[in-house]
Amino acid sequence: MRSDFRRKSTVSRISRRGSAKGPVVLVLLFLVVSALGIFLVIWDGRKAESESDANPTVGSVEGNLAQLAGWASEPIRGWIATKGSPPDNDEGAKLMAAMLASKPRPDFFPPTPAAPDGNPSYQKTNNGFEIVFPGRDKKPVVCSFSNEGAYEGATGLGEFTEDDNSVKDPLEGVAP
Repeated sequence: MRSDFRRKSTVSRISRRGSAKGPVVLVLLFLVVSALGIFLVIWDGRKAESESDANPTVGSVEGNLAQLAGWASEPIRGWIATKGSPPDNDEGAKLMAAMLASKPRPDFFPPTPAAPDGNPSYQKTNNGFEIVFPGRDKKPVVCSFSNEGAYEGATGLGEFTEDDNSVKDPLEGVAP
């Protein structure tokens, strides 16, 4: 009877032993799915960020400035569509003067760093053209465009930066 007991327990132990393939496969599957999920979240975030950079949000200072620059550059972009390249400085100035006489300037909130009074000017550059707005603090705001008329961004945001291009302290002048 004793030998049957030993034999039975040995058989029971052997039948209880199993392969670790199932848990290992599940763990590997979990890791692969997790890595794929992380990759997709990062990819989607970068995609949204690049779309936001290409088309700034309306209601942001940069987005409003991009819309203002688009408004001012309409006759220039029309010229590019028909002629294939930006006009020279004199022709560009004439086009913008004609447009400014017939089309009211849009207002935005929050306001852009471009002054609400004063007309923008046109400058042809080696890589495209620029629309220059008078700035609120007497520093011009330059909006750059490519040769094809695509908005490339603005420089000279003097209202938001110091003379040495460092960011202004938002707490400066605030009483403690």
